[in-house]
Amino acid sequence: MLASFHDILPHWVFTGLYFSDTFIQKNPDIVKATVAGLLKSFDFIKNHEQQARMHMPKYTGMDLDTCMISALREYSSPYKPKELLERQRDVMLQYGYLDKKLDIDHMIDYSFLPEGLRRSE
Repeated sequence: MLASFHDILPHWVFTGLYFSDTFIQKNPDIVKATVAGLLKSFDFIKNHEQQARMHMPKYTGMDLDTCMISALREYSSPYKPKELLERQRDVMLQYGYLDKKLDIDHMIDYSFLPEGLRRSE
């Protein structure tokens, strides 16, 4: 049985896009273009799933048959409520993946998202 992590842990955030403050200050156009390109690729995958799967063998090393039936990441809104991120932080603290409760406010910046995506769907 193939299941995605989103089937097992709904709404769990598995990754993010990170830039240092210095890079953002020096290269805001690159950051905007990277975010726009990533959103465009997510839209393509969501709306052209079979075509997108054809690219998977090149990047995963898996055979095409496996790529055609494997679970794909859920591409929902890039905006994630602070409460959800804090809950995940607290779970990581509880299980020893973090040594102390970190303030995440300075780590979250949705200003490079198109305005319509800066809050939940």
